[in-house]
Amino acid sequence: MRKIPVLILFCFILSYNVIGSSFLQDAEVDTNLNHIRDLIKRMVVLRDSSFNESIKFGEKTIALVKESGEPSITALAYKTQGVSYFYQGVFDSALYHYNKAIPEFEKANEKLNVGKVLNNIAIVYRRTNKLELALEKYLEAIKVYESVNYTQGLAGAYSNVGSLYHSVEGYAKAERFYLLALSMLEKLEISYKLARIHMNLGVLYLEQLELDKSLKYLKKAYKLNKKYDTAQQEAIILLNLGQVAFYKQEYDKALNYYHDCEVVREELNDYWGLPKIYVYTAQCLAITGKYKEALVKLQASEEICLEYKLADDLADTYLHKSILFETLKDSEQAFIYYKKGDNLRDSLELSNRSKKLDELEIKHSLNLKEKELDIKNLALSRKNIFLFSLLGFIFLATAFIIFYLRSRTISNKLNTLSLEQKVRLSQMNPHFIFNSLSAIQDFILENKNDEAFTFLSKLTGLIRGVLENSTHDYISVREELDILASYIELQKLRFGDAVSYRFDIDKDIDLDEIRIPPMLAQPIIENSLLHAELRKNPNAEIKICLLNNSENKSIDFSVEDNGVGIMATQNLSNTRKSMATQILKDRVRIYNYYSKNGLSFEVIDLKTLNDDLHGTRVCFSIPIQKHYSAN
Repeated sequence: MRKIPVLILFCFILSYNVIGSSFLQDAEVDTNLNHIRDLIKRMVVLRDSSFNESIKFGEKTIALVKESGEPSITALAYKTQGVSYFYQGVFDSALYHYNKAIPEFEKANEKLNVGKVLNNIAIVYRRTNKLELALEKYLEAIKVYESVNYTQGLAGAYSNVGSLYHSVEGYAKAERFYLLALSMLEKLEISYKLARIHMNLGVLYLEQLELDKSLKYLKKAYKLNKKYDTAQQEAIILLNLGQVAFYKQEYDKALNYYHDCEVVREELNDYWGLPKIYVYTAQCLAITGKYKEALVKLQASEEICLEYKLADDLADTYLHKSILFETLKDSEQAFIYYKKGDNLRDSLELSNRSKKLDELEIKHSLNLKEKELDIKNLALSRKNIFLFSLLGFIFLATAFIIFYLRSRTISNKLNTLSLEQKVRLSQMNPHFIFNSLSAIQDFILENKNDEAFTFLSKLTGLIRGVLENSTHDYISVREELDILASYIELQKLRFGDAVSYRFDIDKDIDLDEIRIPPMLAQPIIENSLLHAELRKNPNAEIKICLLNNSENKSIDFSVEDNGVGIMATQNLSNTRKSMATQILKDRVRIYNYYSKNGLSFEVIDLKTLNDDLHGTRVCFSIPIQKHYSAN
């Protein structure tokens, strides 16, 4: 009998030891994880004092973390190390560690952290000027934030996307994202971020010369920023307040704002921001007749730009130097600085970025539509799973087939219409620009400074008009005719009166109210000059006609020359291939694809109408638009 209590006691002791051992192992694991968390916090602390020490310590911590096999801890270590590399400016290593963190956060089902890392990756791409990749990552982050209802992150991402579009002059899209961010931030009452978004909107409206709206947002931004005393942001706000005053012709007020901005940037040693304020100050001084002071500011800007290799600001400085020397009647210096500035610019880069961003937004919109369709289908299947299971299967299969066919159709159409209207419009014929600059150079070499100045002024006016109109889907008839008139005047300066021009405009057409797609006729006129051999005809003439077709509710727009005719041009084996007709075909297809109204055009050889006639007529039938359509 004594053996039984002894046996019970032995079992109790054995079980206690086993349980205690297990408990100690669990406690040891938990202690190790807490120790690793402390190590990660140590990485952050070291970052503030020594980047090198932080990086080395981070590498050791990551090696230790891998042994733990805990995804959330591993991901946090990779993310923290990525941030350390980012602050150090080693962006490749930052991207490497961010990309290592994402799958670990996904294993731990930490969606919010996945979104934050995607946002960090987008910031790296933004800092390295890879705007297309930055937009892709911002949009991915937005989708994650939406899924977890993270309002603050959404506001920040919307603001960043707006800033991307703003940087490539996609003003309508930038405004939309900025206002989305503003509405969220106002609910969250985050004042320091509200100051920045008000500032961004103020700058956006300033660039579109909506001065009153710009002033409203900039003053609000200045007031909010004062609470946090962010000097860098204050400098930007002051600069733009100066620009508003400048455009309102309040030059003394503008100079005061510029001076305050300059003081702040000098205190910050902001050598990257000083050239811009020097140029704006010089521009304002020149308008008020203080030419020597203006030249001193431009010289200071040039020196900083050359020292710190600020190409964009240097090109802007050269342009304003050229303008100032023109005003001082120093044509030689004006031409030298104009040529220096022109060599620094790359007009195609902006167009290519804008095109890629538009394509990415289209992809994003399609993904959202697909997501919405999946949600609706899922909700329907849950409600009717028993009664409509077979019907639901058929519906899903049909929807998949329709979606697949529709996606293929859209993809094929977008590939066919890869020529974007805005990019086409914003690019002028390089051959025309080269010939124009050569003509200016000839005038200067022949000491015909007045003619050179006149030609240069008209050329810059034409280029400015083309770039401004390229941002709109529609412009007024008057704006279109003004561009054509500028182009024709330039051609008359080059060729003398070898070719005459005539505008025949129906008196029933309201030139300011009726709107048409921009730059329809200019490629045709250019084509006539290049290929129709008009200068061989002593009576050479180009006629531009606009008639109001009330029956079809359209404008009949035609361009006619009395050259050799389109058929003769096509039969000449040595003639360069003209792109004008193909450009027009692509533009008409793009317009008709996105619009309910049908725009049409035809090319007619006049000899087919009458054997005694010769030349070419290009006719457009443009549906009447009386309301402005923003991009």
